[in-house]
Amino acid sequence: MRIAHLSAEVTPFAKSGGLGDVAGALPKAQAEVGHDVTVWMPLYRQIREKFHDLEPACDGVLRTKLPGSEVPLFLIVADEYFDRKQIYSPNASGEDDGIVRYAFFVRAVFRAMHLLWNTPEILHAHDWHTALAPMLLAWNRDWIFNDTKSVFTIHNLAYQGIYPRSMFPALGLPPDAFPQVEFDGAINLMKGGIVAADVITAVSPTFAREITTRDGGFGLDPILRMRSDRLIGIVNGIDPLIWNPSIDPKIAHHYDASSIEGKLENRKALLESIGMDADDRSFVVGIVGRLTHQKGFDLLFPVLGDLIGAGIRFVMLGSGEPDLEQQLHRYSGGRFWAYVGFQDELAHRIEAGADAFLMPSRFEPCGLNQLYSLAYGTPPIVRRTGGLADTVIGYDGHNRDRATGFTFDDATPSALRDTVLWAQRCYHDPLLWTQLAINGMTQDYSWKHSAEMYCEVYRRVRG
Repeated sequence: MRIAHLSAEVTPFAKSGGLGDVAGALPKAQAEVGHDVTVWMPLYRQIREKFHDLEPACDGVLRTKLPGSEVPLFLIVADEYFDRKQIYSPNASGEDDGIVRYAFFVRAVFRAMHLLWNTPEILHAHDWHTALAPMLLAWNRDWIFNDTKSVFTIHNLAYQGIYPRSMFPALGLPPDAFPQVEFDGAINLMKGGIVAADVITAVSPTFAREITTRDGGFGLDPILRMRSDRLIGIVNGIDPLIWNPSIDPKIAHHYDASSIEGKLENRKALLESIGMDADDRSFVVGIVGRLTHQKGFDLLFPVLGDLIGAGIRFVMLGSGEPDLEQQLHRYSGGRFWAYVGFQDELAHRIEAGADAFLMPSRFEPCGLNQLYSLAYGTPPIVRRTGGLADTVIGYDGHNRDRATGFTFDDATPSALRDTVLWAQRCYHDPLLWTQLAINGMTQDYSWKHSAEMYCEVYRRVRG
C-alpha cells in the first residue's frame, strides 16, 4: 500500500512528546514489511539548523530520509509559520495561530502530492494539527484523492485545537462543513478529524475505551461514542535500534535478559555520576517525564518524605509546570536527586540504572517510558490507566511467572506510596525481582507488531 503520514512532530527532527516518536518509528516499521511509505511535517527552524542533507522536492518542499531507512520525509517550507524559537511558539504578536499554521501545512501537503503525482491509498493524520486532512478528503476532495482513505490517530485528547469560530475560513472548507467542526461554540479541530475520518485509532485499547466515557472524553465523548464502530485502539511500539540495552551506546554497560547482571554495572555508573553511594543497596526509583498534572507527579510530593524515610532513593529527570519544578528544587539533595530539563543520554542511563521506574499518570493514552523500562529490566510502577493498563502486569503476590511491574488504581498520594513500598519489599527478594525484570524484557513491544495491526486497519478500511 501507498501510505502517507502527516504529523507536526517527527523524531529526531522535531519532538515535544510521544507523537514525534510514533511518527518517526511507525513509518519505518511499515516500510520494512514492504509498504510504500512517506512522511510529511513542517520545516521548523530547529530542523534547518541541525539537518543539512535537505534537498528540493518541488516548490515549497524539501526532502530527506528518516534516519536508518529509505523512507522519504517531506518538509513543508513556510518561514512565516514555522521559523520560530520553539515548535509551538506563538506568532510575533504572541497569539496562538495554530489553526492557521497547520491548515497551511495540510493544504501545502495536498498541493505537493498533486505536483509530485504521489497520492496515497492511506492518508494517516496524527492529532489535531493534521485533522484538516481527513476533513478535506471528506468535504472538499480533489479528484486526485478519489482512491484515498483516511485514518486519524488520537495521541492525546487533552489537546484538541480549539479556536474562535471566526477563524473557520482559515480551514478553506465549504460553509456547510462548519457544523461538523463546531463544538461548544468554537472550532474544534480534533472533533472535525473524528467526524471526518474513515477510521479513528487511539494509541491503546484501554485509552480507546476511556475516551468514550464522560470522565475520559474531555468533552468529546458523545462524538466518540457516535463513531465507536470506527474507533480502534492499538498500543504504540518502541524502536529497538534506539531503546535496547544490548546495543544502547548511551549506557555504561550492555546487557540483555540472559545477562541481566550487567544491569548492576549501569546502576553503579548512574549513582556514581550523580554523587550517590553506589554501594548502598537501598531501592532506587527512576522517573523521567513532563512535570504536569496529567503525569500525576503532584501525587508523589505529598508522600515523598515518607518514601525517603523508608530508605528509598529517587533519580528524577523532568521539566514542566513551575510549581512542580519548584518541588523538585525543594526536595533535591540527599536521597532525592533531580535534574530540571531534559537530557536524552540521562534518560537512557536512568532507564538502565534504576531498580524500578515510576509513572503515576492520571491519564496516559499509551505511554512510552514504561515500555522502555520493560525493555531495560526496570519494573514499572504505574497507575492502571490507558496504555499503562495495557502494557504492565502488576505483581499481586501470586503471579510472579507473568507479572512485569506494579500497578495501582486510585489517583491518590496514599495509593502511590503504598504501591512503591510494596515494590520496595519485593525488591529485597532478589529471585523475585530478577524474575519480574526478565518477564518484562522478554515482552515484544517493538513497532513490528503494532505496524502490522495498523496495516490490518488500512486493509479493512480499503475494503
